[in-house]
Amino acid sequence: MLWVKRAVLAGFIAGFGASVAAQEQMTAGSLTTNMNADERISFLAGIVEGLATARYYADDKQPEGRKCIYDWFYRTDGTLRKVYAAFDRYPDQFPGPIMAVLIRSKCGG
Repeated sequence: MLWVKRAVLAGFIAGFGASVAAQEQMTAGSLTTNMNADERISFLAGIVEGLATARYYADDKQPEGRKCIYDWFYRTDGTLRKVYAAFDRYPDQFPGPIMAVLIRSKCGG
């Protein structure tokens, strides 16, 4: 679970500039309403990178968990629809933990 906390922090750092610009907390709802598609995908890629890297180190540098996360986000059809559906369902929650739950359901951890 420590890898999730570290990865969520990395995601927030990646999106810090957008959060400061919006002068509000970066929730799933604010992400979908205040960012355009390019900004959202960049923000989500930052969260994915943080979670994948944290998973790699949590797994003693074994790459399988990290690969699962990358494959889920970048290669699985329908992933963004699922992410945005989860954001719509939990608009007051932070994006990082939502992503962590979705990744955990697909890749374990």
